[in-house]
Amino acid sequence: MRVLDGSYGDEPQPLDIVVTRHDVLDEASFRSTGVLELYEQLFPAIERDSPDDIVRWLLSDDVGEPRHFSVGGQEMSYRLDSRCFILRAAGRAIGLGFFTYDHASDLIFCNHVGIAKAWRGGGLGRAFYREMVAMLDALFPRNIGVVLEVEPFDRDRLDAIIADLERTGRPSLVADEQDAVRRLLRVSWYDKLDYSVFCDAHTMRPLVCRSPNLDPSCRDPSLPSSDWAGGEDNYWLMWQARTGAPRTELRAGQLWYKAATAIYVEILAKSLVDDDPNGRRDYWDYATALVAQTMQQTMMTDVRLARCLGDEDSALLSRWRRLAIDLPI
Repeated sequence: MRVLDGSYGDEPQPLDIVVTRHDVLDEASFRSTGVLELYEQLFPAIERDSPDDIVRWLLSDDVGEPRHFSVGGQEMSYRLDSRCFILRAAGRAIGLGFFTYDHASDLIFCNHVGIAKAWRGGGLGRAFYREMVAMLDALFPRNIGVVLEVEPFDRDRLDAIIADLERTGRPSLVADEQDAVRRLLRVSWYDKLDYSVFCDAHTMRPLVCRSPNLDPSCRDPSLPSSDWAGGEDNYWLMWQARTGAPRTELRAGQLWYKAATAIYVEILAKSLVDDDPNGRRDYWDYATALVAQTMQQTMMTDVRLARCLGDEDSALLSRWRRLAIDLPI
């Protein structure tokens, strides 16, 4: 357990951070923190995993031990260590962070980070995040950094939305406008934490990584694989090198390949197919082919790491903040 220094909330009180398989050792203790209820409040259904799957990954499957399975006669293995960090006030969850360390790549994947709405502001989110990274570095001293996905934002679309709000003075946004603005706000949050994005060096535009369909229904072997493409999504990948880590010799292009493979093959595809390698052979072929396609499309690209937000984006953020519309991210 780690105590978080500082005064946060309307009535300052001690806050602490506990982590699964270190402070929280079993399912009953994990559920009793209220972290799964917080998870449900913070993320829409389309972004959430099954609570039972989360418990299984954190406490029995992704525990740092090698796992083996075969697909079509091909032997495969992977080794993951997933941890949930729970920020508590009076023993109840007010924040969470779900991370997975991939031993094959020495990368940490940030699955989810969130703070309860009533506790946002005052820098608590950033303080919590930095404490989690420090704890991750202690748990996984070989890690070279953290990688995560963010949904791309459309600058022209945002400009049109904000201009309309400025012109009309309306105090709220419809659902698709909220989604568009949240994408910028989420990227801005990680940008403030000094994350970089993988870009095409010639255009300085972020590279797009295509994620396989992760909806549980698409992995039902009785359903047609022709429908899977409808659930795919585009993401930008963001990267933060571990502070104080020995300098890696990997170039940005090599790191791009390593990050995409770690997320979509080692962490997602292998763990999903391991549940039922015979019934999900088609899903394995589909997911790995999609990742290979992304890598093929960027093979000749000069990849660079750069700050994600430029002057135009900062101007949009300033205009958005002046509107003073409450939109939790």
